[in-house]
Amino acid sequence: MIWNASTAMHQPSPRRNGASTGTTSGSAMKITTFSIVAVMIIYFVSMQKMFFASAGDSAVGVNDARAALHKVLTSTATATLPPQLPKSARNWTRSPGRRYVWIDVAVDNVPAGRIVAELYMDKVPKTAENFRGLVTGDNQHGWSYKNSTCHRILKGFIVQCGSYNAQGGTSIYGKDFEDEATGLTLKHSKRGILQMANAGPNTNGAQFCFMLGPAKHLNGHHVVFGEVVQGLEVLDTMEAAGVATDDNQLVHKVALVDGGEIFD
Repeated sequence: MIWNASTAMHQPSPRRNGASTGTTSGSAMKITTFSIVAVMIIYFVSMQKMFFASAGDSAVGVNDARAALHKVLTSTATATLPPQLPKSARNWTRSPGRRYVWIDVAVDNVPAGRIVAELYMDKVPKTAENFRGLVTGDNQHGWSYKNSTCHRILKGFIVQCGSYNAQGGTSIYGKDFEDEATGLTLKHSKRGILQMANAGPNTNGAQFCFMLGPAKHLNGHHVVFGEVVQGLEVLDTMEAAGVATDDNQLVHKVALVDGGEIFD
């Protein structure tokens, strides 16, 4: 399950398929106090020896990672794009009953490009309208994803975004809203699928995920409401700025800097 931080700030982190639940076995609880203390003393002594030697190397490693990605980004930086690109620049065609939005992305404040998403208004109108309204700012509150960051990026799994305020993001309806049944039947079948993060049934808010690959274990648990139809290379760049597991902190800042709807 992929948790929506607005309603599950202290809940366990989202897990990949087959991840351990972290339950402690009864036998493990029988470790004696003496053994624990001994292990802690050994650990403390060894860490003292390693600290000064490793601290500098670790900092250098993080800085090297930042510098490497920054070099790639600045060498391929995309100039600011106009809100409406000509049809000749598209590699997708409209489907009846659906709407299309664009999102400009930056990594470490360097433009990374534009994503175009197709929204399944014909299948999940309430969920798709929530996303459209937050991408464009076209809602009764004027809330939007503009300049919000993607706070969770797990390589090969998800790019989770949408926490645009201190509450972790709020839907355009002013509160969590229910799962649309059809959206639960749609599949997490490929890279670029868009789905809602949640804290359980009927807790959809503003947070959403770009899927980085198929995830069958999420089918029926999260509402699928669209897909990326152009800009998968931008999603590649976002993924490259991510980490392998939740145990690692993000080093790079991935932001949704602007967005709008494509009308023609």
